[in-house]
Amino acid sequence: MVMFHIVLLLGTIMVAARWGGIGVGFAGGVGLAISVFIFDVPVGTPPVDVMLIILSTIVALSAMQQAGGMDYLVTLTEKLLRNNPGYLNILAPTVTFFLTVLSGTGYTAMSVMNVIQEVAKDNGIRPSQPLSSAVVASQLGITASPISAATAIMYGTVEVMGVSFGDAMLIVFPTAFFAMLVAAFIASRQGENLADDPICKKVMQENKIVINKHVNNEVPARAKSSVVIFLVGVIFVVCMLLFKSVVGHAINSRDLIIITMFVVSTLIVFICKLDMKELKNTPIFKSGAESLVVVLGIVWLSSTLIGAHIDEIKIQASDMLRMYPGLLAVVFFCTSAMLFSQGATCALLMPIAASIGISVDAILASFVAVSALYLTNIYPTTAFAIATDDTGSFLSKRWNGSKIINHPFFLPGCISILVAVPIGFALAKIIL
Repeated sequence: MVMFHIVLLLGTIMVAARWGGIGVGFAGGVGLAISVFIFDVPVGTPPVDVMLIILSTIVALSAMQQAGGMDYLVTLTEKLLRNNPGYLNILAPTVTFFLTVLSGTGYTAMSVMNVIQEVAKDNGIRPSQPLSSAVVASQLGITASPISAATAIMYGTVEVMGVSFGDAMLIVFPTAFFAMLVAAFIASRQGENLADDPICKKVMQENKIVINKHVNNEVPARAKSSVVIFLVGVIFVVCMLLFKSVVGHAINSRDLIIITMFVVSTLIVFICKLDMKELKNTPIFKSGAESLVVVLGIVWLSSTLIGAHIDEIKIQASDMLRMYPGLLAVVFFCTSAMLFSQGATCALLMPIAASIGISVDAILASFVAVSALYLTNIYPTTAFAIATDDTGSFLSKRWNGSKIINHPFFLPGCISILVAVPIGFALAKIIL
């Protein structure tokens, strides 16, 4: 029966991958119905914590976007990239990494994809190089963000094991940042130069691609105000977690993030004089709503099927993981690639890892491996990056994704994790 349930889960995930987007959640819901009503599997626990954190953060980001804050950040990014085109392959992923760290969601990276593509094209750089590293960096940034759902769940797990928030971040942030640098290096070596690629030449000639003329748009004052309010909220969360023993509060990271993000949203709405009714029409709000459906459907199915055999899994996995702690990173990597969510992966696996006696060193060092959402090229940010490019740099047979993994996100993502996990173990030994 265990194997049958695994087949059902994998089959559902394969269908979800074909449907894509919100269809991933729908597929999970159908799989859940089959499991519960036909095969009488006990209903698992829905990923409420993950969804609440995502929802509250998305609301705050939507308010900032409505106030023009995202446009302001894009303007700053564009100035940085256009003034330093020779460093695009390192600056592009660095920008998306820190946007994700500050926002807690990789969807913010989509706001600068067009800028990255334009700067690359205008300077003869193959767009698939900075775009692919930017996507990978945006996923790695989730594991370095103090307000992401994944980090909140991770910290909730290691906190009871005696690790402070400061020590945890001293391990996971440098590990993720190092992985980002590795991904940027690998991506910059993929594919021919734009001028030397026959496919790119043909596409650009057929589409009559020309250099884009940049227009400086005036940034309203409320845009800057919204960014400042949001950043103050992030800093508040970090300080409250860093100095928890000094302040003396007993609020967990989940509740702290949710409460702070709602206060941030309210302040942005009233200080920037926004129409609350229009928040739901922002692109970030719509993307966030889609991610909630995805997480609810596919993660609830996974927790139901895996939860039905949790005792067997613990018996089979505990000895092997204790003997080879690095395998935890492999488990994180494969699961996140299937679930399309770092937060969902952590919600599912972190409690299991802690309950079977996995060391805190292994949990923190392997945490970066939950970033494998780029393993296929159908995740929203990867798909958006491909759609953004109008030069044909993603069309080469070697990089077009026709064989599932032959796309330019695969090697930068996998190699970055492979190299970063040992760094995480080294940092854990030093800091802990």
